[in-house]
Amino acid sequence: MKKTKNIFMILLVLIFTVIINASSNTKILKDGLGRTVVLPQNPQRVLALNSNTMEALFNLGFTPVGKVQNYQIRPEGMQLPSVGSQGNINIEAVYKLQPDLIIAHSRQQPHLLEALESTGAAVFYHNPDLGNIPTLYIVEFLGNLFDRQQYAKNYIDSIQEISKNLSKEISEKTDIKTAIIISDGDTITAAQRSTGYGAVLQMLGLENIVPANLPDSTRSTFVNFDIETILRENPDVVFIVTDSNNDNYNQTVLNKYKNDPMWKWLNAAKEEKIMILPHVVNANRASFADMLKITAQTILK
Repeated sequence: MKKTKNIFMILLVLIFTVIINASSNTKILKDGLGRTVVLPQNPQRVLALNSNTMEALFNLGFTPVGKVQNYQIRPEGMQLPSVGSQGNINIEAVYKLQPDLIIAHSRQQPHLLEALESTGAAVFYHNPDLGNIPTLYIVEFLGNLFDRQQYAKNYIDSIQEISKNLSKEISEKTDIKTAIIISDGDTITAAQRSTGYGAVLQMLGLENIVPANLPDSTRSTFVNFDIETILRENPDVVFIVTDSNNDNYNQTVLNKYKNDPMWKWLNAAKEEKIMILPHVVNANRASFADMLKITAQTILK
């Protein structure tokens, strides 16, 4: 009886040891889809399914195991094996990389949850709406997750210093205080606040006239907007995003807006402040620091 009791106690100790070890090697968090997710404490093979999150990993000293095809910022990132585009992830390619942690995007990939979980990796969905500045929020979040808080602090401090200097220069040299970023197309769509574009405006000290929480704001960077609201709010500057890097094409697009009878009522049109936002100002093609600098240069010149 005594021997059986001793064996039982040994088994209990072993069970508690396993539980303690397991808990010390994992973190339990809620993700952007409201799911409770068990994450590895020190993941070794991290895959991000969004350019912004990939760049955040690099800023924390990590190299992800793969890339989304959209990513065109760092050479070392562009040379990684591809898992398809952000809007069309190749699950077989994900399997081949054998990640232990996948960071997905709540706007772009919620429909892939089951397929991503089938890879055996922990799957965490990042929701950009949770952070005031999405780019800084994801760096801070991952810095805490990976115990790289100092890396995160250094990066955030550097961005805030750039923001402080550029917003001061814009304030001193121009009278621009409000702005909107629209995407050229058959209908008017505008960049909402909780996006890379919205963050650029905010960090440059400009008020985005597009309100938060518009319909479809949880699913897309650009949301449907209307010319009546733009005319009423009368932003100091209007940025136009196009799909082209061709100067002639972009000049044609710019002239279309400048010569449109409705847009002519805007102060931005009267004062030559309807502008093409340079093609490189995009979270897939430039670091956040460069997006800030290039946008500020576009305003100041």
